[in-house]
Amino acid sequence: MPRIRRGSGVREHDLVSRAKVLRESVEPLLPRRTPDCPADRFDRLREELEAVRENRDDEKRLERASHWGEPLARSYAGLLKFYLDPDTPAVVSFPLPDGEASYAPLARAPKETEVAVQQSDDPGRLLLGYVDWARKGFHFFATRKALWCSGRSPAPPAEFRAERVAELPYRLTEEPGRRVFLCPHLKENEPRPYLEVAWPGADTAFRVCRKCAKDDRHLLSSVSDGAVVPDPSEEFPVDVRWNVRCQGGPECVHAHLPELPRALRKRYELGRLSDAQLIDAYADELRPRIEGTPRPTYVAGGVCYGSNVAAFLEALDATAIERRAVGRALEEVRGYFEVDEPVASRALERLWPDHADVIVRTIVADPAEARRMVEEARGAPGRVAEILKRAQRRSEERAVLDELPRYARLAREAAWVDRIAREYRTHGNAAAERALLQSLPQEGKERGLAFGLLTALGRGPAHAWQFSTTEQEFGTALADRARSVLAAPADRYHAAMDALFQAAGVVDWGERAPTTGTPAE
Repeated sequence: MPRIRRGSGVREHDLVSRAKVLRESVEPLLPRRTPDCPADRFDRLREELEAVRENRDDEKRLERASHWGEPLARSYAGLLKFYLDPDTPAVVSFPLPDGEASYAPLARAPKETEVAVQQSDDPGRLLLGYVDWARKGFHFFATRKALWCSGRSPAPPAEFRAERVAELPYRLTEEPGRRVFLCPHLKENEPRPYLEVAWPGADTAFRVCRKCAKDDRHLLSSVSDGAVVPDPSEEFPVDVRWNVRCQGGPECVHAHLPELPRALRKRYELGRLSDAQLIDAYADELRPRIEGTPRPTYVAGGVCYGSNVAAFLEALDATAIERRAVGRALEEVRGYFEVDEPVASRALERLWPDHADVIVRTIVADPAEARRMVEEARGAPGRVAEILKRAQRRSEERAVLDELPRYARLAREAAWVDRIAREYRTHGNAAAERALLQSLPQEGKERGLAFGLLTALGRGPAHAWQFSTTEQEFGTALADRARSVLAAPADRYHAAMDALFQAAGVVDWGERAPTTGTPAE
Protein backbone atom coordinates (compact mmCIF):
# COMPACT_ATOMS: atom_id res chain seq x y z
CA MET A 1 0.00 0.00 0.00
CA PRO A 2 1.54 3.36 -1.01
CA ARG A 3 2.06 5.87 1.79
CA ILE A 4 1.43 9.59 1.28
CA ARG A 5 3.16 12.39 3.14
CA ARG A 6 3.94 16.02 2.55
CA GLY A 7 7.25 16.65 0.87
CA SER A 8 9.87 18.84 2.50
CA GLY A 9 11.47 21.96 1.02
CA VAL A 10 14.52 19.86 0.22
CA ARG A 11 12.35 17.49 -1.81
CA GLU A 12 10.75 20.40 -3.66
CA HIS A 13 14.14 21.92 -4.43
CA ASP A 14 15.36 18.49 -5.58
CA LEU A 15 12.51 18.18 -8.06
CA VAL A 16 13.12 21.66 -9.39
CA SER A 17 16.82 20.88 -9.91
CA ARG A 18 16.07 17.69 -11.80
CA ALA A 19 13.40 19.36 -13.88
CA LYS A 20 15.90 22.05 -14.82
CA VAL A 21 18.26 19.39 -16.19
CA LEU A 22 15.51 17.69 -18.17
CA ARG A 23 14.33 20.98 -19.64
CA GLU A 24 17.64 21.07 -21.48
CA SER A 25 17.65 17.51 -22.84
CA VAL A 26 15.64 14.28 -22.90
CA GLU A 27 18.82 12.16 -23.09
CA PRO A 28 18.82 11.32 -19.35
CA LEU A 29 15.45 9.58 -19.86
CA LEU A 30 16.64 7.30 -22.66
CA PRO A 31 18.75 4.16 -22.23
CA ARG A 32 21.94 3.50 -24.09
CA ARG A 33 21.55 0.83 -26.73
CA THR A 34 23.78 -2.16 -27.46
CA PRO A 35 24.30 -3.14 -31.13
CA ASP A 36 21.47 -5.71 -30.78
CA CYS A 37 18.91 -3.08 -29.77
CA PRO A 38 16.65 -1.71 -32.56
CA ALA A 39 16.37 2.07 -32.84
CA ASP A 40 12.80 2.52 -34.09
CA ARG A 41 10.94 2.14 -30.79
CA PHE A 42 13.29 4.52 -29.02
CA ASP A 43 13.16 7.00 -31.89
CA ARG A 44 9.39 7.18 -31.47
CA LEU A 45 9.80 7.61 -27.70
CA ARG A 46 12.37 10.32 -28.25
CA GLU A 47 9.92 12.15 -30.53
CA GLU A 48 7.19 12.06 -27.87
CA LEU A 49 9.59 13.31 -25.20
CA GLU A 50 10.89 16.06 -27.48
CA ALA A 51 7.30 17.15 -28.21
CA VAL A 52 6.81 17.59 -24.46
CA ARG A 53 10.09 19.45 -24.09
CA GLU A 54 9.15 21.88 -26.86
CA ASN A 55 6.23 22.98 -24.67
CA ARG A 56 8.37 23.27 -21.56
CA ASP A 57 7.21 26.88 -20.99
CA ASP A 58 3.54 26.28 -21.76
CA GLU A 59 1.81 25.22 -18.57
CA LYS A 60 -1.55 24.42 -20.18
CA ARG A 61 -0.05 22.17 -22.85
CA LEU A 62 2.10 20.45 -20.25
CA GLU A 63 -1.04 19.88 -18.17
CA ARG A 64 -2.74 18.16 -21.12
CA ALA A 65 0.39 16.15 -21.95
CA SER A 66 0.59 14.89 -18.36
CA HIS A 67 -2.76 13.10 -18.86
CA TRP A 68 -2.39 11.49 -22.28
CA GLY A 69 0.15 9.58 -24.29
CA GLU A 70 3.12 7.36 -23.52
CA PRO A 71 3.46 6.92 -19.72
CA LEU A 72 7.07 8.12 -19.59
CA ALA A 73 6.14 11.22 -21.60
CA ARG A 74 3.21 11.91 -19.23
CA SER A 75 5.49 11.79 -16.19
CA TYR A 76 7.99 14.01 -18.02
CA ALA A 77 5.27 16.59 -18.74
CA GLY A 78 4.17 16.55 -15.12
CA LEU A 79 7.69 17.31 -13.86
CA LEU A 80 8.20 20.15 -16.39
CA LYS A 81 4.85 21.65 -15.38
CA PHE A 82 5.90 21.47 -11.71
CA TYR A 83 9.01 23.46 -12.60
CA LEU A 84 6.85 26.31 -13.87
CA ASP A 85 4.67 26.41 -10.75
CA PRO A 86 6.54 24.66 -7.91
CA ASP A 87 4.60 23.99 -4.76
CA THR A 88 5.31 21.74 -1.81
CA PRO A 89 4.22 18.38 -3.26
CA ALA A 90 2.77 15.29 -1.65
CA VAL A 91 5.23 12.40 -1.63
CA VAL A 92 4.14 8.81 -2.12
CA SER A 93 6.35 5.86 -1.21
CA PHE A 94 6.02 2.21 -2.06
CA PRO A 95 8.20 -0.88 -1.46
CA LEU A 96 10.65 -2.38 -3.92
CA PRO A 97 12.81 -5.52 -3.56
CA ASP A 98 15.86 -3.35 -2.88
CA GLY A 99 14.16 -0.90 -0.52
CA GLU A 100 11.58 1.86 -0.86
CA ALA A 101 10.88 4.25 -3.74
CA SER A 102 9.25 7.65 -3.33
CA TYR A 103 7.85 10.15 -5.81
CA ALA A 104 5.57 13.16 -6.15
CA PRO A 105 2.39 12.35 -8.10
CA LEU A 106 2.70 15.06 -10.72
CA ALA A 107 0.99 13.34 -13.67
CA ARG A 108 -1.71 10.83 -14.45
CA ALA A 109 0.91 8.10 -14.92
CA PRO A 110 2.08 4.83 -13.33
CA LYS A 111 4.16 5.20 -10.19
CA GLU A 112 7.07 3.45 -11.93
CA THR A 113 7.41 6.10 -14.62
CA GLU A 114 6.96 8.87 -12.06
CA VAL A 115 9.95 7.49 -10.12
CA ALA A 116 11.93 6.96 -13.33
CA VAL A 117 11.56 10.57 -14.46
CA GLN A 118 11.96 12.21 -11.06
CA GLN A 119 15.07 10.14 -10.26
CA SER A 120 16.44 9.71 -13.77
CA ASP A 121 20.00 10.33 -12.57
CA ASP A 122 19.85 6.89 -10.89
CA PRO A 123 19.95 4.13 -13.57
CA GLY A 124 18.32 1.69 -11.18
CA ARG A 125 15.34 4.02 -10.74
CA LEU A 126 15.17 4.96 -14.42
CA LEU A 127 14.90 1.23 -15.09
CA LEU A 128 11.43 1.27 -13.49
CA GLY A 129 10.14 3.33 -16.36
CA TYR A 130 10.84 0.50 -18.78
CA VAL A 131 9.33 -2.43 -16.87
CA ASP A 132 6.36 -2.49 -19.25
CA TRP A 133 8.73 -2.60 -22.22
CA ALA A 134 10.41 -5.67 -20.73
CA ARG A 135 7.05 -7.44 -20.55
CA LYS A 136 6.85 -6.94 -24.31
CA GLY A 137 10.21 -8.60 -24.97
CA PHE A 138 12.91 -5.98 -24.35
CA HIS A 139 15.93 -6.46 -22.07
CA PHE A 140 17.24 -3.70 -19.79
CA PHE A 141 20.34 -3.58 -17.61
CA ALA A 142 21.16 -0.87 -15.08
CA THR A 143 24.82 -0.37 -14.23
CA ARG A 144 26.05 2.20 -11.73
CA LYS A 145 26.53 4.77 -14.49
CA ALA A 146 23.93 4.05 -17.14
CA LEU A 147 20.81 2.19 -18.19
CA TRP A 148 21.30 -0.11 -21.18
CA CYS A 149 18.85 -1.82 -23.53
CA SER A 150 19.76 -4.83 -25.67
CA GLY A 151 16.38 -5.12 -27.34
CA ARG A 152 15.20 -8.68 -27.69
CA SER A 153 18.72 -10.03 -27.22
CA PRO A 154 19.42 -11.38 -23.71
CA ALA A 155 23.13 -10.55 -24.02
CA PRO A 156 24.02 -7.89 -21.41
CA PRO A 157 26.59 -5.15 -21.94
CA ALA A 158 30.07 -6.06 -20.73
CA GLU A 159 29.93 -3.40 -17.98
CA PHE A 160 26.83 -4.95 -16.45
CA ARG A 161 28.28 -8.47 -16.35
CA ALA A 162 31.50 -7.15 -14.81
CA GLU A 163 29.58 -5.33 -12.06
CA ARG A 164 27.48 -8.41 -11.23
CA VAL A 165 30.58 -10.58 -11.00
CA ALA A 166 32.34 -8.03 -8.80
CA GLU A 167 29.40 -7.92 -6.37
CA LEU A 168 28.81 -11.66 -5.95
CA PRO A 169 28.01 -12.60 -2.33
CA TYR A 170 30.55 -15.46 -2.36
CA ARG A 171 34.20 -15.93 -3.21
CA LEU A 172 33.87 -17.63 -6.59
CA THR A 173 36.55 -18.34 -9.17
CA GLU A 174 35.93 -18.44 -12.92
CA GLU A 175 37.00 -21.65 -14.59
CA PRO A 176 39.25 -20.78 -17.55
CA GLY A 177 37.49 -21.39 -20.84
CA ARG A 178 34.21 -22.47 -19.22
CA ARG A 179 32.71 -19.17 -17.97
CA VAL A 180 31.53 -21.02 -14.88
CA PHE A 181 32.17 -19.47 -11.47
CA LEU A 182 32.80 -22.03 -8.71
CA CYS A 183 33.14 -21.94 -4.93
CA PRO A 184 36.46 -23.29 -3.53
CA HIS A 185 35.09 -26.80 -2.87
CA LEU A 186 33.60 -27.24 -6.32
CA LYS A 187 36.75 -25.82 -7.85
CA GLU A 188 38.60 -28.70 -6.17
CA ASN A 189 36.05 -31.06 -7.75
CA GLU A 190 34.61 -32.12 -4.40
CA PRO A 191 31.30 -33.96 -4.90
CA ARG A 192 28.96 -31.77 -2.83
CA PRO A 193 25.34 -30.68 -3.42
CA TYR A 194 25.29 -27.25 -4.98
CA LEU A 195 23.08 -24.41 -6.13
CA GLU A 196 23.47 -23.16 -9.70
CA VAL A 197 22.24 -19.84 -11.03
CA ALA A 198 22.76 -19.81 -14.78
CA TRP A 199 22.82 -16.75 -17.03
CA PRO A 200 22.51 -17.97 -20.62
CA GLY A 201 22.41 -14.43 -22.00
CA ALA A 202 25.93 -13.87 -20.65
CA ASP A 203 26.98 -17.48 -21.33
CA THR A 204 27.80 -17.71 -17.62
CA ALA A 205 26.84 -19.82 -14.59
CA PHE A 206 27.50 -19.54 -10.86
CA ARG A 207 27.74 -22.53 -8.50
CA VAL A 208 27.90 -22.61 -4.71
CA CYS A 209 28.07 -25.84 -2.70
CA ARG A 210 26.09 -26.47 0.48
CA LYS A 211 29.14 -25.97 2.68
CA CYS A 212 29.61 -22.45 1.31
CA ALA A 213 25.93 -21.51 0.94
CA LYS A 214 24.60 -19.16 3.63
CA ASP A 215 21.23 -18.61 5.24
CA ASP A 216 21.44 -14.86 4.66
CA ARG A 217 22.54 -14.89 0.99
CA HIS A 218 20.52 -15.02 -2.22
CA LEU A 219 22.71 -15.67 -5.24
CA LEU A 220 19.92 -15.18 -7.78
CA SER A 221 19.20 -11.66 -6.51
CA SER A 222 22.87 -10.73 -6.65
CA VAL A 223 23.26 -11.98 -10.22
CA SER A 224 20.02 -10.51 -11.59
CA ASP A 225 20.01 -7.23 -9.65
CA GLY A 226 19.60 -4.34 -12.06
CA ALA A 227 18.18 -6.48 -14.87
CA VAL A 228 14.60 -6.25 -16.14
CA VAL A 229 13.88 -8.99 -18.66
CA PRO A 230 10.81 -10.61 -20.27
CA ASP A 231 10.95 -13.88 -18.32
CA PRO A 232 13.35 -13.92 -15.33
CA SER A 233 12.89 -17.67 -14.83
CA GLU A 234 14.14 -18.31 -18.35
CA GLU A 235 16.84 -15.63 -18.32
CA PHE A 236 18.27 -16.72 -14.93
CA PRO A 237 17.38 -20.42 -14.50
CA VAL A 238 17.95 -21.88 -11.05
CA ASP A 239 18.80 -25.48 -10.24
CA VAL A 240 20.13 -27.61 -7.39
CA ARG A 241 22.33 -30.62 -8.15
CA TRP A 242 22.82 -33.48 -5.71
CA ASN A 243 26.23 -33.98 -7.28
CA VAL A 244 26.99 -37.49 -6.00
CA ARG A 245 29.80 -39.18 -7.91
CA CYS A 246 28.00 -42.46 -8.43
CA GLN A 247 29.75 -45.76 -9.17
CA GLY A 248 26.65 -47.83 -8.47
CA GLY A 249 25.52 -48.28 -12.04
CA PRO A 250 22.10 -47.73 -13.66
CA GLU A 251 20.28 -49.59 -10.86
CA CYS A 252 21.54 -47.24 -8.16
CA VAL A 253 19.06 -44.86 -6.55
CA HIS A 254 21.31 -41.94 -7.49
CA ALA A 255 20.78 -42.67 -11.18
CA HIS A 256 17.10 -41.70 -10.98
CA LEU A 257 16.85 -38.64 -8.74
CA PRO A 258 14.04 -36.14 -9.50
CA GLU A 259 14.83 -32.58 -10.53
CA LEU A 260 14.35 -29.56 -8.30
CA PRO A 261 10.56 -29.22 -7.78
CA ARG A 262 8.97 -26.19 -9.44
CA ALA A 263 7.38 -25.12 -6.16
CA LEU A 264 10.78 -24.88 -4.44
CA ARG A 265 12.27 -23.04 -7.42
CA LYS A 266 9.40 -20.53 -7.35
CA ARG A 267 9.77 -19.89 -3.62
CA TYR A 268 13.46 -19.22 -4.14
CA GLU A 269 12.82 -16.91 -7.09
CA LEU A 270 10.40 -14.91 -4.94
CA GLY A 271 13.06 -14.54 -2.23
CA ARG A 272 11.27 -16.74 0.30
CA LEU A 273 14.18 -19.18 0.53
CA SER A 274 17.87 -18.37 0.96
CA ASP A 275 20.64 -20.22 -0.87
CA ALA A 276 21.22 -22.63 2.01
CA GLN A 277 17.50 -23.13 2.61
CA LEU A 278 16.89 -24.04 -1.03
CA ILE A 279 19.59 -26.72 -1.01
CA ASP A 280 18.32 -28.08 2.32
CA ALA A 281 14.71 -28.11 1.09
CA TYR A 282 15.77 -30.09 -1.98
CA ALA A 283 17.70 -32.47 0.27
CA ASP A 284 14.55 -32.97 2.36
CA GLU A 285 12.71 -33.90 -0.82
CA LEU A 286 15.34 -36.44 -1.85
CA ARG A 287 16.22 -38.04 1.49
CA PRO A 288 13.18 -40.34 1.86
CA ARG A 289 13.72 -41.63 -1.67
CA ILE A 290 17.47 -42.14 -1.26
CA GLU A 291 17.47 -43.57 2.23
CA GLY A 292 14.49 -45.79 1.45
CA THR A 293 16.30 -47.77 -1.21
CA PRO A 294 16.36 -51.50 -0.37
CA ARG A 295 19.53 -51.99 -2.39
CA PRO A 296 22.76 -51.90 -0.33
CA THR A 297 24.27 -48.50 -1.12
CA TYR A 298 27.40 -47.09 0.50
CA VAL A 299 28.36 -43.41 0.17
CA ALA A 300 31.42 -41.62 1.59
CA GLY A 301 32.21 -37.96 1.05
CA GLY A 302 29.83 -37.61 -1.89
CA VAL A 303 31.08 -40.72 -3.72
CA CYS A 304 28.63 -43.59 -4.10
CA TYR A 305 30.17 -47.08 -4.22
CA GLY A 306 26.88 -48.82 -4.86
CA SER A 307 26.87 -52.25 -3.19
CA ASN A 308 30.67 -52.56 -3.29
CA VAL A 309 31.43 -52.62 0.43
CA ALA A 310 35.12 -53.42 -0.18
CA ALA A 311 35.55 -50.24 -2.24
CA PHE A 312 33.69 -48.27 0.43
CA LEU A 313 35.97 -49.57 3.19
CA GLU A 314 39.03 -48.85 1.09
CA ALA A 315 37.86 -45.23 0.66
CA LEU A 316 37.66 -44.76 4.44
CA ASP A 317 41.44 -45.07 4.79
CA ALA A 318 40.86 -47.18 7.89
CA THR A 319 43.33 -48.93 10.13
CA ALA A 320 43.09 -52.71 10.25
CA ILE A 321 41.10 -52.46 13.50
CA GLU A 322 38.70 -49.85 12.12
CA ARG A 323 38.25 -51.68 8.85
CA ARG A 324 37.35 -54.90 10.64
CA ALA A 325 34.94 -53.10 12.98
CA VAL A 326 33.17 -51.10 10.24
CA GLY A 327 32.96 -54.08 7.91
CA ARG A 328 31.43 -56.32 10.58
CA ALA A 329 28.92 -53.65 11.65
CA LEU A 330 27.86 -53.00 8.05
CA GLU A 331 26.78 -56.62 7.80
CA GLU A 332 23.97 -55.60 10.18
CA VAL A 333 22.94 -52.57 8.06
CA ARG A 334 20.30 -52.85 5.37
CA GLY A 335 19.88 -50.47 2.44
CA TYR A 336 21.51 -47.04 2.47
CA PHE A 337 24.53 -45.99 4.53
CA GLU A 338 26.32 -42.64 4.14
CA VAL A 339 29.06 -40.66 5.86
CA ASP A 340 29.77 -37.05 4.97
CA GLU A 341 33.55 -37.52 5.00
CA PRO A 342 35.56 -40.53 3.78
CA VAL A 343 37.14 -41.33 7.15
CA ALA A 344 36.62 -44.41 9.29
CA SER A 345 35.91 -42.45 12.47
CA ARG A 346 32.79 -40.89 10.86
CA ALA A 347 31.50 -44.32 9.91
CA LEU A 348 32.14 -45.66 13.40
CA GLU A 349 30.35 -42.70 15.00
CA ARG A 350 27.29 -43.41 12.87
CA LEU A 351 27.34 -47.15 13.54
CA TRP A 352 28.10 -47.02 17.26
CA PRO A 353 24.63 -46.25 18.71
CA ASP A 354 23.00 -49.31 17.10
CA HIS A 355 25.97 -51.63 16.68
CA ALA A 356 28.32 -51.00 19.62
CA ASP A 357 28.25 -54.66 20.70
CA VAL A 358 29.17 -55.87 17.22
CA ILE A 359 31.96 -53.31 16.89
CA VAL A 360 33.61 -54.19 20.21
CA ARG A 361 33.27 -57.94 19.63
CA THR A 362 35.42 -57.62 16.52
CA ILE A 363 38.27 -56.76 18.92
CA VAL A 364 37.37 -58.41 22.21
CA ALA A 365 36.71 -62.14 21.87
CA ASP A 366 35.32 -62.68 25.36
CA PRO A 367 31.57 -61.79 25.21
CA ALA A 368 31.44 -60.84 28.90
CA GLU A 369 34.48 -58.58 28.53
CA ALA A 370 33.00 -57.05 25.36
CA ARG A 371 29.73 -56.24 27.16
CA ARG A 372 31.62 -54.72 30.04
CA MET A 373 33.64 -52.50 27.71
CA VAL A 374 30.50 -51.35 25.88
CA GLU A 375 28.90 -50.37 29.17
CA GLU A 376 32.04 -48.52 30.22
CA ALA A 377 32.11 -46.68 26.90
CA ARG A 378 28.46 -45.64 27.24
CA GLY A 379 29.06 -44.43 30.74
CA ALA A 380 32.07 -42.35 29.65
CA PRO A 381 31.35 -41.46 26.00
CA GLY A 382 34.13 -40.36 23.69
CA ARG A 383 35.11 -40.67 20.10
CA VAL A 384 34.44 -44.20 18.90
CA ALA A 385 37.86 -44.51 17.31
CA GLU A 386 39.42 -43.78 20.69
CA ILE A 387 37.14 -46.31 22.36
CA LEU A 388 38.25 -48.91 19.84
CA LYS A 389 41.89 -48.08 20.43
CA ARG A 390 41.36 -48.54 24.17
CA ALA A 391 39.56 -51.81 23.53
CA GLN A 392 42.36 -52.95 21.23
CA ARG A 393 45.02 -52.02 23.79
CA ARG A 394 43.19 -53.83 26.56
CA SER A 395 42.70 -56.86 24.34
CA GLU A 396 46.39 -56.88 23.43
CA GLU A 397 47.37 -56.42 27.07
CA ARG A 398 45.17 -59.30 28.10
CA ALA A 399 46.68 -61.47 25.37
CA VAL A 400 50.19 -60.64 26.63
CA LEU A 401 49.26 -61.39 30.22
CA ASP A 402 47.46 -64.60 29.32
CA GLU A 403 50.66 -65.96 27.80
CA LEU A 404 52.61 -65.45 31.04
CA PRO A 405 52.64 -68.06 33.79
CA ARG A 406 50.03 -67.90 36.55
CA TYR A 407 51.11 -68.33 40.14
CA ALA A 408 49.30 -69.90 43.06
CA ARG A 409 51.74 -68.36 45.51
CA LEU A 410 54.44 -65.66 45.35
CA ALA A 411 56.80 -64.35 48.00
CA ARG A 412 56.52 -60.63 48.77
CA GLU A 413 59.62 -59.78 46.71
CA ALA A 414 58.50 -61.98 43.80
CA ALA A 415 54.98 -60.53 43.74
CA TRP A 416 56.46 -57.05 43.56
CA VAL A 417 58.87 -57.90 40.69
CA ASP A 418 56.12 -59.79 38.83
CA ARG A 419 53.85 -56.74 39.00
CA ILE A 420 56.57 -54.45 37.59
CA ALA A 421 57.46 -56.98 34.85
CA ARG A 422 53.84 -57.29 33.74
CA GLU A 423 53.46 -53.50 33.67
CA TYR A 424 56.53 -53.30 31.45
CA ARG A 425 55.23 -55.93 29.04
CA THR A 426 51.79 -54.28 28.68
CA HIS A 427 52.57 -50.56 28.92
CA GLY A 428 56.27 -50.15 28.24
CA ASN A 429 59.38 -48.68 29.78
CA ALA A 430 58.02 -45.42 31.22
CA ALA A 431 54.97 -47.09 32.80
CA ALA A 432 57.18 -49.74 34.45
CA GLU A 433 59.52 -47.07 35.82
CA ARG A 434 56.59 -45.06 37.17
CA ALA A 435 54.98 -48.13 38.81
CA LEU A 436 58.32 -49.12 40.34
CA LEU A 437 58.99 -45.72 41.92
CA GLN A 438 55.44 -45.35 43.19
CA SER A 439 55.61 -48.71 45.00
CA LEU A 440 59.28 -48.57 46.08
CA PRO A 441 59.57 -49.93 49.66
CA GLN A 442 61.47 -48.00 52.32
CA GLU A 443 63.56 -51.03 53.18
CA GLY A 444 64.05 -54.68 52.35
CA LYS A 445 65.45 -56.76 49.57
CA GLU A 446 63.01 -55.23 47.05
CA ARG A 447 65.15 -52.08 47.05
CA GLY A 448 68.12 -53.94 45.61
CA LEU A 449 65.84 -55.70 43.13
CA ALA A 450 64.37 -52.28 42.26
CA PHE A 451 67.76 -50.84 41.40
CA GLY A 452 68.46 -53.92 39.29
CA LEU A 453 65.20 -53.36 37.37
CA LEU A 454 65.95 -49.65 36.94
CA THR A 455 69.37 -50.53 35.60
CA ALA A 456 67.76 -53.02 33.19
CA LEU A 457 65.45 -50.21 32.07
CA GLY A 458 68.44 -47.92 31.51
CA ARG A 459 67.35 -45.61 34.34
CA GLY A 460 69.67 -46.67 37.15
CA PRO A 461 71.97 -43.60 37.13
CA ALA A 462 69.01 -41.21 37.13
CA HIS A 463 67.70 -42.64 40.42
CA ALA A 464 70.92 -43.75 42.09
CA TRP A 465 70.55 -40.96 44.70
CA GLN A 466 67.55 -42.81 46.17
CA PHE A 467 69.57 -45.96 46.93
CA SER A 468 72.38 -46.76 49.30
CA THR A 469 75.74 -47.97 48.04
CA THR A 470 74.93 -51.53 49.13
CA GLU A 471 71.56 -51.46 47.33
CA GLN A 472 73.19 -50.14 44.19
CA GLU A 473 75.89 -52.82 44.24
CA PHE A 474 73.30 -55.53 44.86
CA GLY A 475 71.06 -54.26 42.08
CA THR A 476 73.90 -53.87 39.59
CA ALA A 477 74.83 -57.54 40.12
CA LEU A 478 71.22 -58.55 39.36
CA ALA A 479 70.72 -56.25 36.35
CA ASP A 480 71.29 -58.88 33.60
CA ARG A 481 68.87 -61.34 35.22
CA ALA A 482 66.32 -58.51 35.74
CA ARG A 483 66.65 -57.68 32.05
CA SER A 484 65.80 -61.29 31.20
CA VAL A 485 62.64 -61.13 33.34
CA LEU A 486 61.51 -58.02 31.43
CA ALA A 487 62.36 -59.26 27.94
CA ALA A 488 62.33 -63.08 27.92
CA PRO A 489 59.72 -64.86 25.77
CA ALA A 490 56.58 -65.88 27.70
CA ASP A 491 57.62 -69.52 27.81
CA ARG A 492 60.95 -68.48 29.41
CA TYR A 493 59.44 -66.05 31.90
CA HIS A 494 59.28 -68.49 34.82
CA ALA A 495 62.87 -69.62 34.28
CA ALA A 496 64.01 -65.97 34.15
CA MET A 497 62.18 -65.24 37.43
CA ASP A 498 63.78 -68.28 39.04
CA ALA A 499 67.27 -67.26 37.91
CA LEU A 500 66.76 -63.75 39.29
CA PHE A 501 65.58 -64.87 42.72
CA GLN A 502 68.13 -67.63 43.05
CA ALA A 503 70.83 -64.98 42.48
CA ALA A 504 69.07 -62.69 44.97
CA GLY A 505 69.03 -65.42 47.64
CA VAL A 506 65.23 -65.89 47.64
CA VAL A 507 65.02 -69.63 47.17
CA ASP A 508 61.35 -70.34 47.87
CA TRP A 509 60.01 -67.40 45.85
CA GLY A 510 56.83 -68.87 44.30
CA GLU A 511 54.69 -71.69 43.04
CA ARG A 512 52.97 -71.92 39.65
CA ALA A 513 49.23 -72.46 39.56
CA PRO A 514 47.83 -75.63 38.03
CA THR A 515 46.88 -75.25 34.38
CA THR A 516 43.16 -75.59 35.13
CA GLY A 517 43.28 -73.50 38.28
CA THR A 518 42.66 -69.81 38.93
CA PRO A 519 45.72 -67.63 39.52
CA ALA A 520 46.25 -66.06 42.87
CA GLU A 521 45.85 -62.32 43.12
